[in-house]
Amino acid sequence: MNLKVGIGIVIAVIIGALLLSGLLGKLIGLAISLAIWGFVGYMAGNLVQGEGYGLLGNIVLGILGGFVGSLLVTIMGITGLIKVPFVGGILVGVLGAVVVVMVSKFFAPKEGGAE
Repeated sequence: MNLKVGIGIVIAVIIGALLLSGLLGKLIGLAISLAIWGFVGYMAGNLVQGEGYGLLGNIVLGILGGFVGSLLVTIMGITGLIKVPFVGGILVGVLGAVVVVMVSKFFAPKEGGAE
């Protein structure tokens, strides 16, 4: 048996097992979520700061923004925004991420040293 054929069969069996277990779909969903959260963090960083926070910083900001945004729209009673597929999630995430950035800027030490 050719080595390439053997490796191909092993990869096909692994992908098949992942598909049967549903794990591959979850991994793809996680990758899509990370991309969306990164975009949300990037948008919030640009809206507030004028630039992003790097890939990892944008993803973390997007995750926090999603939680904070969901909490805010629930408190304000506009939960219909969350139910809009894809776009609603992005808007809620950006709203929350902007709030997270504004609060962090409020508590961040001022530049120029201590007074």
